[in-house]
Amino acid sequence: MLIAEASVETESSSRYLVQLCRHVDHVAQTRPEMQARVEWSDDRGVISFGSGRCTLRADLGVLRLRAEAPDEESLHQLEQRVANRLQQVGRRDRLTVTWTRPPASGSSSRDSRRTRKTTEEDAT
Repeated sequence: MLIAEASVETESSSRYLVQLCRHVDHVAQTRPEMQARVEWSDDRGVISFGSGRCTLRADLGVLRLRAEAPDEESLHQLEQRVANRLQQVGRRDRLTVTWTRPPASGSSSRDSRRTRKTTEEDAT
């Protein structure tokens, strides 16, 4: 399983966690082909897609994201979906999502640089 993580600085981490999870849940109910399942509380959430999942944790001053998927393509798609939506709902606060790979995730540092660069380009 490949892993990417992001820490999004915001004083409204709980609000954004809930807003993101509610949005994905609403879309999944209106578009079943999306195959998403969402569970959340005020400080934790899990968004599961057929090809991976993203866990969210609202801490003081930061929203922590952890994406997990079986292959590079699925992980990249998951990173983009979550980051794009979170940046859209958080545009007033200028939220930015930068994914990194933890050292033990099974990917090389070259993969980590590529993922960060792609996400930053997609956000512009």
